[in-house]
Amino acid sequence: MLFEFFIAKKHICEHKKQSFIGIIGIAIGIIVLTVSIGISNGLNKNMIDSILSLSSHVTVIGNENLKNYDSLENTFEKYPEVKGVIPKVSSQGIVKYNGILGTYVSGVKLDGLDLKKAIPALNLESKIKRGSIDLSNKKGVLIGEELLNRIGGNIGDPINIISANNKELQLEIMGTFQSGYYDYDLSMIILPLQTAQYITERDGTISSIDLILKNPYDADKISNKIYSDTGLYNRTWGSLNQNLLKALTLEKTVMIIGFSLIVIIAGFVVWVILNTMVREKIRYIGIMRSVGISHSSIIKIFLIQGIILGLTGIVFGVAISLFLLWYIKTYSLPGISSIYYLTKVPIELSLKELLTIVGANILLIFLSSVFPAYRAGKLKIVEALRHD
Repeated sequence: MLFEFFIAKKHICEHKKQSFIGIIGIAIGIIVLTVSIGISNGLNKNMIDSILSLSSHVTVIGNENLKNYDSLENTFEKYPEVKGVIPKVSSQGIVKYNGILGTYVSGVKLDGLDLKKAIPALNLESKIKRGSIDLSNKKGVLIGEELLNRIGGNIGDPINIISANNKELQLEIMGTFQSGYYDYDLSMIILPLQTAQYITERDGTISSIDLILKNPYDADKISNKIYSDTGLYNRTWGSLNQNLLKALTLEKTVMIIGFSLIVIIAGFVVWVILNTMVREKIRYIGIMRSVGISHSSIIKIFLIQGIILGLTGIVFGVAISLFLLWYIKTYSLPGISSIYYLTKVPIELSLKELLTIVGANILLIFLSSVFPAYRAGKLKIVEALRHD
């Protein structure tokens, strides 16, 4: 094997330009695929995290407004996968605000929460941008930071809420939140549960029980368990956002297929380079065969050449990819906040994905090297020596 490796290395050094092109092609394929998957995963995860920042993982609805929900809360809190249980009244409404920018009127989503339970379950205090949460203030509401900027308001200002059944109530802005999801920050208002029950005339009932899980991806398991234990209709965050999740999956699939073509082209470049070397070395191969070097050794020489080029390109590609992902994740890019509602590009790349990319490239390089190597090994001595 040392002999074959030495000859393969000699061939690579003799064809520095072609070898360099092959290595660069493979490295570029690795870089484009790895960086694009890392950024795509990060943006998708950031979007899902933003959507889930102020929404439940499992929403227990039942067949009508839930009464005497305390016993249900106690049941759900015993599930080991559950982080928090939040009784909720959810409704559509209208917000009216008179300020320095004039009268602002817009449709909003009203979420009445048991704030004492929502604070630890949703990490609500960490999302407060301005003001604070006062549990004793039944007239205090939390609005999105984007909504506050839109109306030109301040903490403590009065704000009117009109419910779907046309009941109007004057409340006050006690704080703003920033969830990371633009639609929530612009069109959601969080009220104390009792206030929401009053304005929607629910008479002590709630519209749903929100379950926040330690791992959002346990939602289907908990959903089935809830239906088995209580018979109550419920929906998971996945089913509520299935169109978005399907779109993200399709987008990622198309992106991987598209960028994989670059990797395939890089493999084709290696195949062309080795074929060129075989053609140029036909007489040389004949001489080696005439002095007793076997078919298998000739095959190994050209196979090793392809593997050296491939592994070198893969090593450089992975190293540059990881550096680029680190740089993108560490340093903000100009204009990114206005596009994706964040300050830095999130990166998410698992070891499994990285190994899959590397493994697929190794397989492709091996296949690209096998056929030229096999062709070199099968050359007959007389034909090779006659070649000019």
